[in-house]
Amino acid sequence: MHDLFQTTGKGEQLPLFDLPVDYLVYDNVNMDILSNYTQFPCRIQCGVLAYLNKGCVKSTINLWDYEVRQSNFVVVMPGTFIQIREISPDTRISFIGFSSKFMQSVNFLKSMSKIMMPLFRNPVLELEPAISELYGDAMSLLARAGRLGNDSPITPTVIKSIMDIFVESISAVIAKQKVSDKREGQSREHAVLSEFLQLAFENYREEHKISFYAHEVNLTLSHFCNVISKTTGMTPQEIIMNMIIMDAKTQLKGSDATVSRIAASLGFPTPTTFTRYFRTYTGMTPQEYRNS
Repeated sequence: MHDLFQTTGKGEQLPLFDLPVDYLVYDNVNMDILSNYTQFPCRIQCGVLAYLNKGCVKSTINLWDYEVRQSNFVVVMPGTFIQIREISPDTRISFIGFSSKFMQSVNFLKSMSKIMMPLFRNPVLELEPAISELYGDAMSLLARAGRLGNDSPITPTVIKSIMDIFVESISAVIAKQKVSDKREGQSREHAVLSEFLQLAFENYREEHKISFYAHEVNLTLSHFCNVISKTTGMTPQEIIMNMIIMDAKTQLKGSDATVSRIAASLGFPTPTTFTRYFRTYTGMTPQEYRNS
């Protein structure tokens, strides 16, 4: 697993946000490995499917806090922001990951398009123990095959088939959960939320004004704000702010980009405007955060 970490110019060990190989399975991720993700948010470029064999992990995934427990299954989509908050000492996780390069080559996002938004809001799947154990067993088997090295039967074609199996099974789980929710009003509100989250995720760097998003979902500003607040417990502005701040923190800690360059990448007209915004929501300047 040491190959999944890189050394910065300051000599610090930071987790890679992508995988150096097309496909990786590991069935013994522990507290020591996960602790590398506790210091600041990371924006993951690869796709990761993880099964919690044992223990408990408290984390922030995109905008929300989750407590992942034994037998939970977690789907981390490309572009996801993640930060680990707490890890129980007995934690053991199995995961299968696909690099961004591999996913592009097999058009992964197209196959996941129908479930991307549900997973954005609810990446932690609570499955029946017997079902979730099947995922864990499958990952353990794949990890054993991977340890065979050059003798492994896992080829790129097989990797694509493995990914398809996981995607289809996850889609079935999500479809079943949707059927259980028959309240029409809630379904409409969740549809608005899903549309907003997709728009926000695609446009938060350029569009900071909430009126833009209200217009795009064809709602008045007041109605739009009420729906989002009711379904998430946060205002639309807080959601956009969290995306901007998480992105900024990731760039400040995970890259050598200047504050000016980061400000421009996040749609701020000047570094001063960005610094004022960042300090308002974090209590420190971007440079202070980078040095902390």
